[in-house]
Amino acid sequence: MTAAAGNSGASRTIGLAAGGTGGHLFPAEALARELLARGHQVVIYTERRGAAYTKALEGLPFVVLPARSLAGGLLGKLAAAFTIARAAWRARGDMRRRGVALVAGFGGYPSFAPAVAAKSRGLPLLLHEQATRLSVANRQLLRFADALAISFPSVSGAEGFDAARIVETGNPVRRDILAARAPYPALSDETPLQLLVVGGSQSARVFGETVPPALLALPERIRRRLRLSLQYKGEDADAIAARLREAGIEATIRPFFDDMGQQLANAHLVITRAGASTAADLLTVGRPAIFVPIPQGGSREEQRRNAETMAAAGAGWCVPEPELRVEGLTALLADLFGAPDKLAAAAAASSAMAQPQAAAKLADQVERMLQARAR
Repeated sequence: MTAAAGNSGASRTIGLAAGGTGGHLFPAEALARELLARGHQVVIYTERRGAAYTKALEGLPFVVLPARSLAGGLLGKLAAAFTIARAAWRARGDMRRRGVALVAGFGGYPSFAPAVAAKSRGLPLLLHEQATRLSVANRQLLRFADALAISFPSVSGAEGFDAARIVETGNPVRRDILAARAPYPALSDETPLQLLVVGGSQSARVFGETVPPALLALPERIRRRLRLSLQYKGEDADAIAARLREAGIEATIRPFFDDMGQQLANAHLVITRAGASTAADLLTVGRPAIFVPIPQGGSREEQRRNAETMAAAGAGWCVPEPELRVEGLTALLADLFGAPDKLAAAAAASSAMAQPQAAAKLADQVERMLQARAR
């Protein structure tokens, strides 16, 4: 808790609006728990996908609202507009009953209706952007926002918004990630090489197809030291693990790691996507990474910018998926595992970018806005 918390005044109820992915919901959860620790009440507005994150929402009041993207043709947009209006009406009534004093939006199209409901009631609206570029929802809501919190020193898409109302807080992470902060594991010619490969909440089939053959092509002196943790959902996971073990590589392959903090703490190198939540977790623990931005979909540009930003800061290496080839990955891994100083330097750069106090900084901003409203 930071100094501003002592001036927060009476307990208030804060609404947090988040889309249905972990990248939106986890930062909302982190802020919610920080606000609860400061004596405030909270409620999270999300949709059915977000409600499935039962561990993240444990002990937190939440409301599941109908949600629909505005993507699609005319009929799709009309249906989405009706859904948003219905969700905003429900959110407005809930805010009135709970006495919500401020709403913080974390992006994703399900956050749109609660934000609209907040402004219809004259409540302050704080937007939080996890990436280096404003999400579609946040760009549309920016005109209604009273403040914008950002995770990186600069963000694209906020041009024209009053710079005095932009505050850099970082991206709040879960408590198990904060607890995993530890010095970079020492490397020598004899120590095991811990490689973690994760593809985000949706996994990444390309990693299961490309990483194992790249590892099998490494020199034996490196293979014998490798300890691989691979997130992979393919039906051939057992067969892949067997081939790796035959080559002397200890391999753990799972569809999902529920101990991500510990996995990151153990890792000497991570191969990963470049989503905002993944980036925040990685930087918080301070580990170097090979970033492979998702090549298609709405998050393509966001992930590319995230990866290039972190690579430019020296925290890792950006390899676009179309360039992710077995031979090239083998060469890059051989170079990095053969140069511990490179990995240690990238780990230091990653740690330097971390903002472990992001949840506290964001809570400070909430309290400043509450104080300004009370005056």
